[in-house]
Amino acid sequence: MIKKRISGIWNYLRGEAPQFSLQSRIYHSICIVTILVIFYTIPFSLLNDLHWLALLSSILLCLQIFLYYLSRYKNKLNISIIIYSVVFNIFFAISYYFSSGIQGSVLFSFITAYFLIIATAQKKHYWIWTLGNLALVVSLVSYEYFHPDFITDSYGDRATRFIDITSTYIVTIILIFACLTYIINNYNDEKRLADESLLKLKQLNNEKNKLLSIVSHDFNSPLSNIQTYLDILERTDLTNEERKALEEELRRVTNDTQHFLNNLLSWTKKQMEGFDFSIAAIDANKCLYGTLEICKNLAINKNLSFQYNIHKDTFIKTNSDIYQLIVRNLVNNAIKFTPSGGKVEVLSVLDKHSLTLKIIDNGNGIPQDKQDQIFTSKIKSTFGTNNEKGTGLGLRMCKEFTEALNGKIWFESEDGKGTTFFLQMPLGYHFE
Repeated sequence: MIKKRISGIWNYLRGEAPQFSLQSRIYHSICIVTILVIFYTIPFSLLNDLHWLALLSSILLCLQIFLYYLSRYKNKLNISIIIYSVVFNIFFAISYYFSSGIQGSVLFSFITAYFLIIATAQKKHYWIWTLGNLALVVSLVSYEYFHPDFITDSYGDRATRFIDITSTYIVTIILIFACLTYIINNYNDEKRLADESLLKLKQLNNEKNKLLSIVSHDFNSPLSNIQTYLDILERTDLTNEERKALEEELRRVTNDTQHFLNNLLSWTKKQMEGFDFSIAAIDANKCLYGTLEICKNLAINKNLSFQYNIHKDTFIKTNSDIYQLIVRNLVNNAIKFTPSGGKVEVLSVLDKHSLTLKIIDNGNGIPQDKQDQIFTSKIKSTFGTNNEKGTGLGLRMCKEFTEALNGKIWFESEDGKGTTFFLQMPLGYHFE
């Protein structure tokens, strides 16, 4: 709990993605660490009688807090980085004079400052800060070489010198390690997100290609058939039996096309908008009555025996419209792949936590080598026993919608002997 709370505070202080860029988060982290380091510098300077350094560090601390505020809360990142870079180079140049020059620890500080600046600066400014850092350090060292009296020996004894140089080195290593680790971790996170986005983009592109294929082939075919049937009805003298048979075929093709269009629209809406529908407690029997009566008529027209028996006064947690869509697809599939004279049943099984629908047919069944593909985009278009056209989109959509409703869907099938689909939904509230 404590670790999680500290992590939350740290994420807030540095800024969270996507509100802040990776560059901003790194810079804010550096600002926070710099503030902590300056806090360390002030008491260290006082303990070693470096009152001027303690005063200068106090001023620098206030400035650093302001620069952090400027970037984190005022979104002035580039301005803050420039001021940060200039001020710290000036600070270390002054410290070099008062801290024993090349015999002191300030050169380590120049290295640290340069690394932190490059880690956060804009790429187009890299050469400016690199050449500026080199020019400043070389100038200070050269001036000291020719004017050794320019430098003030700030160390009272040998031990103080060793402590200062060693502690500065340790702080430098820690800062570089922390910064590099942070950059690498964030780079890996950004790369992972980019890879996930690329994978999702590829998947969407595949979905688009499949969708275009479905529309161009499977939508054009039934429309062409409808046009052909209408032309025959208009231009050809037919007997009453021939006309009735043709009208029945036209009705069937139109129904299949409408069913396909409804599935296509539902699936496309889900792909574009995601799942955004309400879940409530509904009476399963009342919800499915109209849908199953329509399916019953379709089955009778195909000379199939159709029976359904759903528990009464049993409420499930679901979305009424989506639940009917799923059941309609499953029952239509059962009718489609059951030959004339066959049987389709819709039964419910009730337990303590859920209501499971069983959609049972004694039709063609699903070949063993196709069963792993049933709920995926790999499934191919298929034809029913009366050449009803299928796209494979319906079952995949059923699975996606069922899982979005916190339900489960599965099937059992034997090639040539029929299939049973199971649709399980959690129970809702029971109302008298």
